[in-house]
Amino acid sequence: MFVVDGKITATAAKDAEVIDATGKVVTPGLIDMHVHLREPGRSDKETIETGTRCAARGGFTSVVCMPNTTPSADNTGTIALIKQRAAEAACINVFPTGAITKELAGEELAPIGSLKKAGVVAITDDGHCVQNNELMRRAVEYSKMFDLPVLDHCQDYNLVADGVMNEGHWSAALGLRGWPAMGEDVIVARNILIAEQTDWHVHCQHISSARSVELIRQAKSGESRFPLKPVRIISR
Repeated sequence: MFVVDGKITATAAKDAEVIDATGKVVTPGLIDMHVHLREPGRSDKETIETGTRCAARGGFTSVVCMPNTTPSADNTGTIALIKQRAAEAACINVFPTGAITKELAGEELAPIGSLKKAGVVAITDDGHCVQNNELMRRAVEYSKMFDLPVLDHCQDYNLVADGVMNEGHWSAALGLRGWPAMGEDVIVARNILIAEQTDWHVHCQHISSARSVELIRQAKSGESRFPLKPVRIISR
């Protein structure tokens, strides 16, 4: 195996440098599609420089950063700043995402077309879940127009409330507010229906429920008990 100008190739010059990789894994650079670089606004937590240095240390050569910055990445100015800082300080590829809604508040769509032109690779409200089903549907429809996948944090606020652990025997025994798996399942099911309705990509983030996994598996394969055609749904 040879590497020429940063690319793997079958042949190289006879005087190529030899690197002993015995006992190591040789692979193309890994991609982390969900990172929090926090810049601008919260450099006390992370910066583009520190985040990308850590990623590179772990073998990642590309990262997709979430829009939970201050201000939120819901406008072209913030995206331009992220890209500028990445050009100045990042040691790997940084691909920014834009927000689904303004200020990640779930109330009004962000300017998706403008964000696309500014260079985002997807839209997401990161750790916030769009609760308004009609708004989410419109977001996916607009994203399809601009060839942008939608990443959604699957969490029904009415069901999970202020839960702090999985709902079940131990949450009751410990006297802690439970987080029912249904709080995730409901949003996953909604996203499957929206993906089918719009025929577009919806990426379900942070999947932790067995039922959610099964719903996604059935939707992708077309094996659901409901009359759904195979849809573009992705889990992480």
